[in-house]
Parts: sequence; C-alpha cells; structure tokens
Amino acid sequence: MKHPKILALALTLGLATGIAGCTPASNETEPSSSPTTATPTAPAPSTSHEHGDAVDDPAKIELAKQAATIMTTWDPNKDFNRTAAEMRARKLMTSERAKEVIAPERPATGVEWLTAAEKKATSKPTVKLMTEHHEQDTVAITATWQWVTKDGESWAGEGKQTFFFTFTDTEPYKIRDYVSSIQ
Repeated sequence: MKHPKILALALTLGLATGIAGCTPASNETEPSSSPTTATPTAPAPSTSHEHGDAVDDPAKIELAKQAATIMTTWDPNKDFNRTAAEMRARKLMTSERAKEVIAPERPATGVEWLTAAEKKATSKPTVKLMTEHHEQDTVAITATWQWVTKDGESWAGEGKQTFFFTFTDTEPYKIRDYVSSIQ
C-alpha cells in the first residue's frame, strides 16, 4: 500500500486486514452464510471541497465504477476465486498497482459461491458512488450484486463490497491504489 491517504482511510474504517503487501481480496476470506458483525463507519465528512477533488471529476468516477463492476463480476465455474475479477481489472491500474494484485492459492468457498457455481450463475453488480464520502482525491464506490443463471433465475448476493480508489494525476487516468471490504 503506497498511498498514505488510502492507508489512513483504511485504518479509520477498520480495513487493515490484508493491506500489507497485497489486496484485501487476495486473502480470499469469502463471506460466510452469516454477515460480518463489524460494519465500518464512514469518516466524518470533510468541509474542504477544493478544486481537483476526485469526486468532482466525472472521468475518475466513471473509472472507479468500471473497476468496481469488473471486480464484482464473478463466474464461479470459471473463476478460481474472487481475485480473478480483480486480475481482470488490472488493465485499469498503474503497472505498479497491477503487480500487487496476487491471487491466493486456494479456491473460493462459502455457501454463496458454491450455490452460484452449482446453478452456473454469474454475478451482475450494481455500483453506486458513495456521495457521503468526502476524502479528497478518493472516490468511494459500493457494489451489490445479483446472481443470475442463463435461464433467468436470480437471487440477491450476500453483503456488499466497498471500494476506495485513488488515481494518477493526468489523463488518461489509471487507478494508483485502492482498498476494498466485503460487508
């Protein structure tokens, strides 16, 4: 983790698990059938809205939404684990950050993943900008998903994933760093 604001935000939100050296998803702690009891709270809104905030840049917001969509689109019959989706999003990252996305050696497990695999379902995410998040130079996105089969059966995914992205300073923008948490 190279970006101090992301690290500080992660520590504030209690997302420190998995930050040292690899992405949180590379720990592959798949959500169990019971939701996590500790829910991070958003930091207090900043009163500073100087020109140049990432949340004021439509191109950075779009890039963050695109990345979050890719990172939460899974096909359990093709993806070994959730990190496979993060690996597909590396094209949106700086080369330095892309090298930090490392897949774990064990497969994904958990009721949600195994049920989706059994029914040959794919996740279909819905991503939204967290407008209450006001950390300068950071775009926060929440993703929820539906599991959908080829014959149209669908059901809600368990939990949500929150991403905090920072970007390079010049266009075309690349993701410089990010942290995420599944709740």
